Amino acid sequence: MKRIVNTFCALMLCGLVLLITAGTVMAAEPGYERTSYLTQVVPTIDGMWTSPDEWTDGEVTWIGTDVAFRSTLDSGITRWIVEFYSDTTDDPGDFWRFCIDYGQYGGSSPTGWKFEITGHNNIAWYVGMGTGSDWAVYTVNEGEMDWANSLSASPTNSTPHWILEFQIDKDSGIIQMHDVWNFLLQVNDASNPVFLAWPPTDPNVPDEWGIEYYSTEPIPEGLTFGVMALLSSISVIVGYKYFMKRKETKK
Repeated sequence: MKRIVNTFCALMLCGLVLLITAGTVMAAEPGYERTSYLTQVVPTIDGMWTSPDEWTDGEVTWIGTDVAFRSTLDSGITRWIVEFYSDTTDDPGDFWRFCIDYGQYGGSSPTGWKFEITGHNNIAWYVGMGTGSDWAVYTVNEGEMDWANSLSASPTNSTPHWILEFQIDKDSGIIQMHDVWNFLLQVNDASNPVFLAWPPTDPNVPDEWGIEYYSTEPIPEGLTFGVMALLSSISVIVGYKYFMKRKETKK
């Protein structure tokens, strides 16, 4: 009888823990979760792979077969690299867009930050307060953010394509990122046109963005090897698709 009571109490305790945990999970788009692992190789923010191992410490996340991105975090610096394999032209209508709800405050109106890079030359930083109002322009202070993009080849694809490197200092200025945040990435190639997003949801509704977790551990070695092998395979497929598209256009 005592054993039954003890088992029952243990089950009740587990259930209570689950309820507490469920109560603290913030809203996000189901099925869109990824991890920012601890930085092992500090990248040079120049819009290209400066060395073959510069970004192999980041977990790759795909948007279809056209876009791959990854991120790492250390000493308060969060960094991303985005490769847009099928975008090989320079257009004023091209853009990169990052939306970050740094504390998972959620809601159905702009919360956190929105970064928009248009025409590969101009960046705007917006702040949302989650009060039902629209995004407000934020004046960037020195050291808070850095970015660069270029048409370059990379270890994952020998065809020059647009590559963006982007970083924010989460401990400077207004930036105070937590260990879990909601995140949305959108990219646009105006010439094709191709618009892709992770997740494919509303940039004004942080409850519908994906989730990024921060890990204090480096990326598992097996995952790094698998990532590079997969990237190499996908780049061949993307290159073939691009070649066939050009061939059909010339007819």
